[in-house]
Amino acid sequence: MQQIIEKAYAKINLGLHITGKRPDGYHTLSMLMQTVSLYDEVVVYRTNDSDEISMDMDFGGRHPEEEITCDGDNLCVKAAKLICGKLPESHGYYMHLVKNIPSAAGMAGGSSDAAAVLRGINRLEGDYFSKDELLRMALKLGADVPYCIDGGLCLCEGIGEQMTPIEADLDAQLLLAKPAEGVSTPEAYRYFDEHPAAEQGSIEGVIEGIRKNDIFLISENIHNDLEDAAKHFCPSISEIEELMLTEGALLSEVTGSGPTIFGIFDTDEARRTAAEALRTTGLCPDIIYANCIRPDYD
Repeated sequence: MQQIIEKAYAKINLGLHITGKRPDGYHTLSMLMQTVSLYDEVVVYRTNDSDEISMDMDFGGRHPEEEITCDGDNLCVKAAKLICGKLPESHGYYMHLVKNIPSAAGMAGGSSDAAAVLRGINRLEGDYFSKDELLRMALKLGADVPYCIDGGLCLCEGIGEQMTPIEADLDAQLLLAKPAEGVSTPEAYRYFDEHPAAEQGSIEGVIEGIRKNDIFLISENIHNDLEDAAKHFCPSISEIEELMLTEGALLSEVTGSGPTIFGIFDTDEARRTAAEALRTTGLCPDIIYANCIRPDYD
């Protein structure tokens, strides 16, 4: 039985602007995405004696906040079936997923897992599909999946299919904090439609700040159109952000539709002080140290 191990990295949004809404109901976006060092591990096995697609998951003793199944509704299973359906010869695949990225966290954990399955199966099949073909398959699975094929710092527009890699690196020490409450992504977008964000920020300004290593320029321009919605459904976000800033964060912001908040710190000491302060509140079951990275998936 052949196997391959793929890392599925989480992401944060260094900017999320909603630019419109299509007739099919999908919102068009302009997002600045950044891969972080937190990752799931996906072990993909090829079985030659059947064409069955199956998987199991290991949460390391943690209880996921929402039910995650291993059946045909799971994004990893969908990814495997999609790519296997395009192969000239049928094989079976079994995936073992070790979850470290909190579920329903706004960090693209499920999307990154699906991208890892596409990469893994393609490698086990001798790189049968080109990168462009993988990206087209990824888009059918979800708006964040194409970005997760390569990751890094990237401007993603449209519904996620228009990607512009940014040749710059954010050197930052991150603290990720996920509250116990969840935020429904569809509900967050509905809230935005009814209560559009007044402040817009500037993704170009954030990119310039990253290139200049100017955290203050980044702070002035960073903005997430879904932050107000996330705070509406999860009020503790405001308390967590304020605590991070009080304990030395240079900025604190929601990623995706929430509820995870990331703080950027200039020293590890300040980051650890903030983490300890957050632990005493009991607001965050998940408090994670991370850094910005550029994955090497090749």
